[in-house]
Amino acid sequence: MKRLVYTLNLFYLFGLTLWIGGMFLLGILVEVMVRIHLKEQPLVASKIMNRIMDVFNIEIIYTCIGFMVAAEIVKFLVKKCSRVGFDPPVVTKRRYVREVILGIMIVLAIYMGSFLRPEMHEVDRMKKDNPADQKLQIRFDRFHSTFVNIYTVNMVLGLSLLYIHGKEMARFRESPTDE
Repeated sequence: MKRLVYTLNLFYLFGLTLWIGGMFLLGILVEVMVRIHLKEQPLVASKIMNRIMDVFNIEIIYTCIGFMVAAEIVKFLVKKCSRVGFDPPVVTKRRYVREVILGIMIVLAIYMGSFLRPEMHEVDRMKKDNPADQKLQIRFDRFHSTFVNIYTVNMVLGLSLLYIHGKEMARFRESPTDE
């Protein structure tokens, strides 16, 4: 039983670290590198960033969400249906803090990937067709700013979740009963 829960925790952690690490990698390194090295070619830079962000914000993040939600569901089912009476360690003062944080992160990720990203692409396409239109540039900059702000919130929430999960894993390891 303990091994199963430990494995599920690792599965959950894998999804979480891939998600957070990807946000840092793309949000900091890739965007800065593309902006610096392709400063003279803004159309190429835009095309590269759009493709990278599409893959990350749809395929990779949704896969991470799947890993994490599947691990949480199986842990919940193990807790409810197990005869051993497994009770995972809780390090937060309020119940379901981890689940609420994860829920907020999922809602924000779905909003970014399914709603905000397509609108940004459409404005970016219109901006490329009409580069002199300042209103389109301002609109795109607002979308980009919103995207960056939501990314930042998700990074902070993800790091909080990682901290909570790390504390739970440390307490889980210290439990006196082993199977």
